[in-house]
Amino acid sequence: MSAFWVKMIAIVAMLLDHTAKIIRQDVLVPLFFGCSIRDASAEMLHFTFDKLGWMEVVGRIAFPLFAFQIAVGAEKTRSMPRYLGRLLLFALISEPLYYMAFSRQELSVQGFWNSLCALNFTNVFFTLFLGALAIYAHQLLEKQFPQRAWIPFLPVFFLVLIAAGFVNCDYGMAGVLLIVFLYLAKPKKAKMLVIVLWSLWLYLLDPAFNGRSFIWKWGNMGYVLGAAAACVPVLLYNGQRGKSWKWFFYIFYPAHLAVLLLIRYLILSGV
Repeated sequence: MSAFWVKMIAIVAMLLDHTAKIIRQDVLVPLFFGCSIRDASAEMLHFTFDKLGWMEVVGRIAFPLFAFQIAVGAEKTRSMPRYLGRLLLFALISEPLYYMAFSRQELSVQGFWNSLCALNFTNVFFTLFLGALAIYAHQLLEKQFPQRAWIPFLPVFFLVLIAAGFVNCDYGMAGVLLIVFLYLAKPKKAKMLVIVLWSLWLYLLDPAFNGRSFIWKWGNMGYVLGAAAACVPVLLYNGQRGKSWKWFFYIFYPAHLAVLLLIRYLILSGV
């Protein structure tokens, strides 16, 4: 399986996940039943919830595959500064759309501006950028200190993790950790183990230790299995680039958010 198909699996999974999150129950209820969510019966809510739940489970495979591709891309790119520049550019382009799609506050220009002033940069391209930035720091230090690069790298890595948590990017510190560990774990089996352990930690252990939902049910285990399923494309990856649709994969992220927002608006406005 080439990198092209690994990326295609990731964006299809992401599209399903974001469709479920943007085209929410308040959209599906009027679409299927012609009434508002406030007037919906329990049967209506159960029906629409079932339509969305499986999409979010499948969507968990997306980020581990994006993290894997960043780790691979950092090894194969001819210019890390240009690679970082592309990630940062599309992070900036995507941020207004991400805010409109996922903000839980009332949407407004002032609200978006306040979010930016608070250094609240939330979309996943910022996570990918910070992960790639940490990898680039490791590459530079490895050239200077071939045997002991990890010693100066640890404080740099710590600062990048703090930055990820501070700006509240998608997956935050956990996302950057996965990207860097996938880069450092060279054999495929080691990368697969990293993905499995990360999935268990993020969706089971972290909620338990932080007092959030920790219930042995499909919701928890479904997310773990969905994320861990990324091991299959990683195992099948053959090291080849495949079709060169580089800009398509960058453009798809802001474009699909814009399309889903438009669909949501059209349904809610009754067009």
